[in-house]
Amino acid sequence: MTSSFKVFVVDDDPVVLDIIHATLEPDCQIHTFMSAEECLARLETEKPDFFLLDVSLPGMDGYSLCEHIKNDPSLHGTPVTFVSGRDTIEERVRGYDAGGQDFIVKPFDPEELLRKLLVAQTMVISQRSLAVQIEEAEMLSSLVMANMDETGILLQFMSKLIAMESAEEIASELLDLLKRYRLDGVVQTRIGGDTQTRSAAGNNLPLETSVIEHVRSQGRIFEFRRRSVHNFERITLMINNLPIDDPEYCGRLRDHLSVAAQGVDSRLKAIHTEQAHRRAQQGILAALESVGNTIMELRDAHQETTTVSSKLIVDLQETLLNSFFKLGLTENQEKFLQDMVGDFMTRMVEMLNRGAQTQETLQRLNGKLSQLRNV
Repeated sequence: MTSSFKVFVVDDDPVVLDIIHATLEPDCQIHTFMSAEECLARLETEKPDFFLLDVSLPGMDGYSLCEHIKNDPSLHGTPVTFVSGRDTIEERVRGYDAGGQDFIVKPFDPEELLRKLLVAQTMVISQRSLAVQIEEAEMLSSLVMANMDETGILLQFMSKLIAMESAEEIASELLDLLKRYRLDGVVQTRIGGDTQTRSAAGNNLPLETSVIEHVRSQGRIFEFRRRSVHNFERITLMINNLPIDDPEYCGRLRDHLSVAAQGVDSRLKAIHTEQAHRRAQQGILAALESVGNTIMELRDAHQETTTVSSKLIVDLQETLLNSFFKLGLTENQEKFLQDMVGDFMTRMVEMLNRGAQTQETLQRLNGKLSQLRNV
């Protein structure tokens, strides 16, 4: 974290302020306030890079202060993290509604606080570096919106969806679809055990993820306040700013978004199936290669056995003939031994011939396996 990174901390507990100072002071500029009103007064002359707000404050609470911050155009994009002694879904939803990006529960670990500040700094730097590109993208989006009707926007998205190959690409295009409808929202994709939550503010932000995890079990399609949620097996799409003041337009958007979410769910299912097929194919190819290697080893072993056996037969025959002179056998005895050894050699040759046929069979099998591996 750079020492120029400026943090405004609002908490009425001096002990907490001391802990935060001790944790962050060497790495960034810390400005502390005992109330929301003191912080607002300073904001008239100075702007921070990050806010750390206690929820329970004398006078204006942390949620209301966050709403003031988010309504100030000069503070657009400045991240806010809440600190609270209560860790409930209601508290987290309130923090998310107020515009916060993260939520820390007291008593907190100083190392956890430092990690979250590092993440916030990275996000701020990225937002600033992309500010010009975002402005250009919004201008392009406005031009596109002016030249395409609502159905055309949906059809364009659905036509592109067919060719999308990853959950990340699909979520990005779905967020772009929302932008074209002048909507803000959050997309969570679930595929192959990988769950990712994305929005225009970033990926896997803690508060957004908490809210999505809460609403994904509330039914296929439901609404609360200005939000609309579309739940499917592999995707949850949450809209934060439905134009409820225009019921007719709002109804059309619901229909379009439901179609888009259902299409995304089907595409994610297809991608998951394709990935499973690729893994299975790779397993089969590996098995074929293993079988082919085994066949080659059997062939080499058989060739070695044949060579050794042939040499043993020749050696046996020579040894037998040489022994006749030393043993002083009669002619009948020599003939008997020669017939017995000859019969043994004949059977050995037959066995070797059958082994050669087996080798030819293995060769043909290996050739077929090679053809399968190259398909």
